[in-house]
Amino acid sequence: MIINPDILRRDTIQLIKQIDAQINEVKEEAQQIGIPPEKLRDSSGNWVMSPLLLAKTMAYSTLVTLQAKK
Repeated sequence: MIINPDILRRDTIQLIKQIDAQINEVKEEAQQIGIPPEKLRDSSGNWVMSPLLLAKTMAYSTLVTLQAKK
């Protein structure tokens, strides 16, 4: 399988769209419960949004890195 910067950019953008969809699901769930999404925790007591926001940040960082090498 050949991986080039264009393929990485495309896949990273798709990943950001998937992360955004998950963030929207969390927001909907929080709205149903009546709390801000930033306060939603899972059954183990972990923040739900933190890993999604971290993943989105890493994906954007990847895009910036790919653009800087051009």
